[in-house]
Amino acid sequence: MQVFLPLELEELVRATIASGVYASENEVICAALQLLKDHTDYLKEELLRGIEEADRKNFSMTLEELKAEGRRRQALQNH
Repeated sequence: MQVFLPLELEELVRATIASGVYASENEVICAALQLLKDHTDYLKEELLRGIEEADRKNFSMTLEELKAEGRRRQALQNH
């Protein structure tokens, strides 16, 4: 498999190797993909937990609190 990265990500891979954190491009990419998998698994678990709580009508936040939290997180992503 060949992977082509944008210059910015290619430089990040090289810098990570140069720092000694990883020994090869393969190690960097494998670690990044493992983080992606872990994050995706976490989000799936949280989603399922939320669905289960909603089914039980066990809400930890009001709708207004949920909206405010969503706006706060969106603002953080935009900065």
